[in-house]
Amino acid sequence: MDKNYVKSTIEGLKSTSSSRVQDTLLKIRSKVITNDSGIQLFRDCGGLECLLPHLRKPNERILDLTLSILGNCCLEDESSLAVGKLNYYGPLVSILKTVCRDSIVGRACRVIGNMAQKTSNAENLHNHGVVTALITLIESRDKNTSYPTLTMAVRAVRQLWMVPEKREEMLSLNAVRCIAILLTTECESAGVIKSTCNSSKEGEGLRKSQEELICGILKCLGYFTTHASALCAEQIQGDGRGYQCLVALTKTYESVALKCLMNLCYLSSCRPLLGTAGLVECLVRILLKNSEDSYWQKTESAARALAQLSGESVNRSRLRHCGGLPLLLAAARVSPDAMRALLQYVFDDTSFQILVSKGLISLLTDELTTFVATMDFEHNNLDNAESNEIVTAFKTEETEAPKTEAKLNTDDGKSLFVRRRGPFCSKNEDELKVVIERDNMIVGFVDAVDSDASEDSESDEETPRRKYLKRARSRSPMTLKKKSQLIKMASKDWSAGVYWEPKSPEWPSSSRSAMSPDRPQSPLSPYYEAGLGQPGFPAGSQFPASKRARLDWSPESGVSTGESSSMGSSCWKDFQWSSGSESPTSPLSINEESSDSEISGRYSPVLCEAEGEADADGAAARAELDAAQVAHGLDELIMDDDESLDDAPTAESSGKLENSKTSRIACVLVLLFRVSHGACNSLGAIREEPVSNHTLELLTGRECLNALLDYVEKCKRPLGRAARILARVLSNALCLMSILKHRLALRLHKMSVVSKHPPTKCQQCKQILRLSSKLLAQLTILAESSYGIGEISYQLLKGSPAMQQTLSITLPYIVRTEKPLKKYFIDCNALNILFNIISESKEDMKVCVTALSKLATNVHIKDPKSLENRFNDQICVSYDPILDNLAVSDIVTFELDDKSQVNANKIFLCQNSEVFSAMLMGCFKESAEKCVRLQNVTKPALEYLFTLLHIGLNNPKCDVQVFPLAGKLETNLEVLLLADRFLFDKLKGLLSSAILQFQLTPETADKIYVWSLSEGMGFLCVESVAYLLTGKMCEAQRARSFSAILHLEYKEQWLDDIKTMIVRQLVK
Repeated sequence: MDKNYVKSTIEGLKSTSSSRVQDTLLKIRSKVITNDSGIQLFRDCGGLECLLPHLRKPNERILDLTLSILGNCCLEDESSLAVGKLNYYGPLVSILKTVCRDSIVGRACRVIGNMAQKTSNAENLHNHGVVTALITLIESRDKNTSYPTLTMAVRAVRQLWMVPEKREEMLSLNAVRCIAILLTTECESAGVIKSTCNSSKEGEGLRKSQEELICGILKCLGYFTTHASALCAEQIQGDGRGYQCLVALTKTYESVALKCLMNLCYLSSCRPLLGTAGLVECLVRILLKNSEDSYWQKTESAARALAQLSGESVNRSRLRHCGGLPLLLAAARVSPDAMRALLQYVFDDTSFQILVSKGLISLLTDELTTFVATMDFEHNNLDNAESNEIVTAFKTEETEAPKTEAKLNTDDGKSLFVRRRGPFCSKNEDELKVVIERDNMIVGFVDAVDSDASEDSESDEETPRRKYLKRARSRSPMTLKKKSQLIKMASKDWSAGVYWEPKSPEWPSSSRSAMSPDRPQSPLSPYYEAGLGQPGFPAGSQFPASKRARLDWSPESGVSTGESSSMGSSCWKDFQWSSGSESPTSPLSINEESSDSEISGRYSPVLCEAEGEADADGAAARAELDAAQVAHGLDELIMDDDESLDDAPTAESSGKLENSKTSRIACVLVLLFRVSHGACNSLGAIREEPVSNHTLELLTGRECLNALLDYVEKCKRPLGRAARILARVLSNALCLMSILKHRLALRLHKMSVVSKHPPTKCQQCKQILRLSSKLLAQLTILAESSYGIGEISYQLLKGSPAMQQTLSITLPYIVRTEKPLKKYFIDCNALNILFNIISESKEDMKVCVTALSKLATNVHIKDPKSLENRFNDQICVSYDPILDNLAVSDIVTFELDDKSQVNANKIFLCQNSEVFSAMLMGCFKESAEKCVRLQNVTKPALEYLFTLLHIGLNNPKCDVQVFPLAGKLETNLEVLLLADRFLFDKLKGLLSSAILQFQLTPETADKIYVWSLSEGMGFLCVESVAYLLTGKMCEAQRARSFSAILHLEYKEQWLDDIKTMIVRQLVK
């Protein structure tokens, strides 16, 4: 377009003729400012300056055209700023205040809305009182005020809200209330909500222009709720029906209305009102229509809203009664917020049992399995290597000194008591697991609390435990920073370690500005994402002790069952706009494709005209005592963990923690821990009911148990909540058969003997070994109890072959006393089943052999090597006969099978052996021969035999401390046979002891057994069998020896020898 043409056209604006000015304005609107380049050219030619005078003229037609041109020009950023610099604010405000014509007022509102998209313009408009004018316009509307004009006014208010510094001022002018009341009025007139009047007239329905107005109001409310405060949320209520109106509009304006409501869910003061308005039922209705998993991916905000609403008792009750709990469970699979919201129901037993029945355990098992699959070992063989020695020394001294005065500092002067501080303030990322806000209470689920375990254990030894203790008042998670307290996870109280604190002023209040979840740039509410379930609080986060009176810990005493608020957070971050953006991005229009997208900032609506539940005998009592001791030992083991770990790196040294996965898995563990305690009813105290059979099947499933064990093996704190869940499950007699079915005993045994790192260097690995042993001991208590004997015996006699096979393999790992062993393995035929498995190689040989070894140890088959300690040492000797001074007749020569010869002292042999005396001095033909032939003897063996005789080992008075042993095992074994053949009884006994003491090893035991059966006439057979069963060797070596014998022709004899030995011990 020609610049001269534009200039000449603009000249017409200076005319005094109204008609020419109108023609010029029409030409400018239709031919000049039709695109961005035209608007820019019009600005460069000074056209904006020429428009200003016409805003002050009374000619309504000129005023209407001028406002239309200004509205179009303000779509271009530079032109919008230029209009602001020309100080158009005053005239625009004046028009709103003085002009009555609807179309002019509408166009003025459009100009104001377009200009307000630039921050500088919006601030100046605020300063000129435009908000007051707009509010007056809306409030004083009459039948002549068209819907498009109201739409423009609402849009202008929305744009002006984008100045953060002016929001408080707009609230003071009741701008939000004004918009909310407008919405309520329109909805009432259209029949969306019931009228407060007693009129029987029904709404006429929504006209198109009215629909646009309501849509604009909802967008405006969307901005208000994105940056809402308590006052803002109060004004959105309008005349008291604002929330009800929004809920009703979800039927026709589902997306935008839901976003407004969801944003309000992040204010705790709004949630009860939202529940009363029917939002819970509304969400459930909508989500039930779109229940497929993919829908949750698209509507994460709906899952967040449902999670936030669960923080209030009224909403939890409504959600339960309208069948929404399964939806929350489904949402938890994809939403961290929904997963954390499930924690709100752990105190409401009715709702919690519904969740369990709808698949909670499967969800938790899947989450835990997925997490441990990608989890790395969080400990290494250098962890706490030095600190463990210090702590051990400290605990030894602690029993001799007063606990309150004992202090021991490390080399750097840092006190060992440094970890004794409140769990909410601790920097140890594994102590604090989950924090939520519930009915204006701050609730902390603490995995392990710093304490002096030795102090408690000493008191337990001095005085018997009292069965019933009055529960102490709850300690605030904030005040524990000043005073440490011993907290134990009581076996009959799942809530131990749960802290309650009234929400104090120090906790982030909902009165502060909260952001909507739809704002991706920054945290949207005080209780969102930042702190719920975090492993630890960020550096600098401090929560001073509240001065309020502490409430009783129980959430259910004096409160309705489980009905009580929302997510907690560790810190507050003031909202900040993302850098580089002059105006915020609307949470409501990011995904919208309409031209009214605030991302572009370019839209200006076209204005149009108006239109129309135990045994009493002693054995049972002892079993009870043993069970209590194991449980106490396990509890002490877990509590020792609190002193055995040093401080974790601080947030400053490790940087910001990645919280999403750890927060989610912390919630999973808390929920699993609650499930393990069954149903709980509140009658002044917790009373637990048995866990249902279906729940037990899921809780003790293979996947769940193995996932818990995997987590224990890999995590930094092995004795945390996962260990407590396992301890709880393994102490439940009803879980016994399921645990045995899944062969958990084999896994625990492996964990008790094999560790990732050397236990002497890695504290966590040492703890895992101890924990596994304790859990196995707990299984022993159950398997040896009357209930366990009955159940296991039935399965061994009547169960499936697979179950019989499993029990035959696993029972040796856990049953240790003679009576149950005899019952299971003799009376119930488990021994024959086990040997059949080994004979047919149905199972892993290492597992079966270890089971046999455990069984042999439990029936007190002794290691023969440990019984032989006759000699101090051994020495190798060689045959050196002294024959030089003997007559030829005194020397005898023995010729062997290989034609080799051995010379010996005839007189000496005859003096020391009746066999040789009869042979060489008797009536036999050998007495007359110089060379005597000996069969089945080798030269090394005969020479070694003569050497032992010369040393005097066959002398009854001989006392040998260092035994002369041949270098080769074969030679010693052959000489053992020779000693028996030539009746050297004393020598035979000594040599047998020497072989057992020095040459019976994992590498030779199977060879000795095979020799005993093939050549050894049964010598050392029993000893070699016993050694292979109970001797000190690794499981792999024992399995190799068993396999080697089983592949020979002595397989049946080998199994029969073992079986005979075990049966003899069991039936004696």
